Amino acid sequence: MNPIAVIFSLLGALFLAFVIRLLSLTSVGTGLATAPWWVYAVYLAIVFSGMMFVYTWSEERRKEREQIEEEGSRIISEYRQRRLNNQG
Repeated sequence: MNPIAVIFSLLGALFLAFVIRLLSLTSVGTGLATAPWWVYAVYLAIVFSGMMFVYTWSEERRKEREQIEEEGSRIISEYRQRRLNNQG
C-alpha cells in the first residue's frame, strides 16, 4: 500500500477520534448517545463509502499511468524500428 495513503488514513482516523471525543463532551454528544443503532450504521456506511471512493480513485489513476507508459513504450519502439528501417 502507498505510504501516503496510509498516512492520510491515519490522519483521518485521528480526526474521527477527535470529532467523536468532542461530540461526547458537548450537548450534541448526548443526542448522539441516545441515537438509534441504525444512525451509527449510516455513519459507518458514509465513512466506508468515502474510503472506497479514495481507494477506487487511486487504483484508476495507477491503471491509467500504466496504460500511458505501455502506449508510450509501444510508440517509442515503433519509432526506433522505422528509424532502423530507414537507415538500412
